[in-house]
Amino acid sequence: MTCLWDDWSIQLLVLLGLIFQVALAVVGSRRKISSAAKIKFFIWASYLLSSYLATLALSKLTTVPLNKSEEEYDTELTALLAPLILLLLGNPDSITAYSVEDNRLSLRRVLNLIITFSFVVWIVVRSWKSSIQMTMYFPMFVAGIIKYGETIWALYSVYDENANMKLADFDEEQDISSALMDLPKDVPGLEIFLKAYYRFDCLKPHLVDWLKHPFFMERRNKLIEDYNPEEVFLITNMELGFMYDVLYTKAPVLYTKCGITLRVIGYFSLLLTFSEFMGLFFKKHWRDPYVIYTCGLLIGVVLLETYQLLKLFCSDWVIIKSTKHHKNPMVLKFPVVSKFALKFLKFLVKRSLEKKRWSNTIRQFNFIDFCQSDKRPWLFTILKFFGMAEKFRKHWTPNPVLIPNCLKTILLEDMKEFETKRGWGPFTKRGEWTLSKNKSLDKLKGSIEKTFDKSIIIWHIATHVCCYSCHEKSGHKEASKLISDYMMYLLVRHPNMLSLTTTDITFSHAYTRFMKFLSEKQHNKENVLTALSGSEPVQGGDSERSLETVITKGWNVLEEARILARELKNTTDKWEVMSSVWVEMLCFAAYNCQQYHHAKSLRRGGEIITHVWLLLSHKTDKFNTTLRNITIEEVARCGCI
Repeated sequence: MTCLWDDWSIQLLVLLGLIFQVALAVVGSRRKISSAAKIKFFIWASYLLSSYLATLALSKLTTVPLNKSEEEYDTELTALLAPLILLLLGNPDSITAYSVEDNRLSLRRVLNLIITFSFVVWIVVRSWKSSIQMTMYFPMFVAGIIKYGETIWALYSVYDENANMKLADFDEEQDISSALMDLPKDVPGLEIFLKAYYRFDCLKPHLVDWLKHPFFMERRNKLIEDYNPEEVFLITNMELGFMYDVLYTKAPVLYTKCGITLRVIGYFSLLLTFSEFMGLFFKKHWRDPYVIYTCGLLIGVVLLETYQLLKLFCSDWVIIKSTKHHKNPMVLKFPVVSKFALKFLKFLVKRSLEKKRWSNTIRQFNFIDFCQSDKRPWLFTILKFFGMAEKFRKHWTPNPVLIPNCLKTILLEDMKEFETKRGWGPFTKRGEWTLSKNKSLDKLKGSIEKTFDKSIIIWHIATHVCCYSCHEKSGHKEASKLISDYMMYLLVRHPNMLSLTTTDITFSHAYTRFMKFLSEKQHNKENVLTALSGSEPVQGGDSERSLETVITKGWNVLEEARILARELKNTTDKWEVMSSVWVEMLCFAAYNCQQYHHAKSLRRGGEIITHVWLLLSHKTDKFNTTLRNITIEEVARCGCI
């Protein structure tokens, strides 16, 4: 076994690295549409191991003893693995960066490329016996450098743009505007793609300080008020898809003239290496196990690159580029080419409209069920000994729920109502606009004036008390419960998205108080909900006061939830009021969440709060200016260009 490892360790490491690269190329983009923990773990492990294994194999290549005899060719084939490893170190197109932070490391990757390239050159030179080998090594060198260089270029390009506008930005906007005005008539759905890209290009949501929006754009091409809720969310999904591609894939650099040229050069360089190998080694030594292994490895790499090359034609970016150039004089000059291009565009649009773009789910966390449930008691007994039981249970959330159409409709209707109140300003309210409109502000003002985490917990409990007391079915009731559980999920699992820092303290206080109340009611959920629905006050005991902190001092969460539930039940159109308050809270959280956290959520299957944030961003003048229609000449006179 030891001898086998000594003889084949490098080859095994390279093969495993290639397998993980194939896995990433095929599965890497699935994290955009799935929030499953298994997929996230598989992609994370493959992303790390593919790089580690390739680096380890390269380090072992430096210690391989040389065999200069004319009869032996193992050394030449082993040296071929060095530029092949360089190719594998360039990440697949579908996952250039695993996290947002990776995009800040482009300069470090340049240093890695220089060092890696130096080692590869040294390995090849020390194994070089004849000039014939260079016809096999050099093309692989070219393919490897291009592949690694694409990764660095993609990482660097994410934050290469800054707040300064360039004439190229105006030219691109004008091209898209022209394409929107002159779309092919027989390609249904094409306008949605152009609309989504136009909105993405104007806002550039991955850049925090991008100044172009909303001052320099033709608003008629940006508006989506005439679309139905499904189409609005589809456009938003496409925008976030472009944002995901910019942050985590090579798409922005591949769909350029330079990117396409380099990809073609790299692909044909790889084919040249493969053909040279077949001519120099395979015909003469096809029975040798090492030759068979190398042949299989090269076939695997060629198939991987072929797969990625074909995948380039199945992207929304191809639709955008094709639409912008469908009336190019060079295309129109050949009717056959023009007709084929139009049919291909129609096929791409139809196929792309049918594909899944994000998880389309909403995570749920029911505080009352969390306090009552006690699954896997033996496991929690062990975890409780280490003080980790509750933390583990917080992450053991139920499966996400598919977002119903009624929730999307209610979201958009309420957001449109809020726009009339906030104008283009920041979103600063979290229930006040709704309660003022329904003349309930005086009665319910106290529940929304507390800190945001306390308000969420109080409204969450009150919502479920109302759901327990009222058995009527309505879209607003369903929306209220879904958003209520979702906001609690964010509070427990992703408090950063709510811009909160005291959630652990407030949640622990509410949990302790509820568990005590639950024990008083014989651990019966119906008894608890009945008590919270009644008129009898829920008192906080002395034991509770002894555990209070500065943050929770004087906060009787259950009594406040009971009072709120009682007032809501006596409110006209209570479900419309409750759903609107929850939408307002969701909008407040989405607007005030940092762009960084929204970007991170894209690799978790997406979040509804990120969709709300993007819709709000298109309606926000974050620089508080009254400028709307400024020409390029006026901008140039101001020195902005």
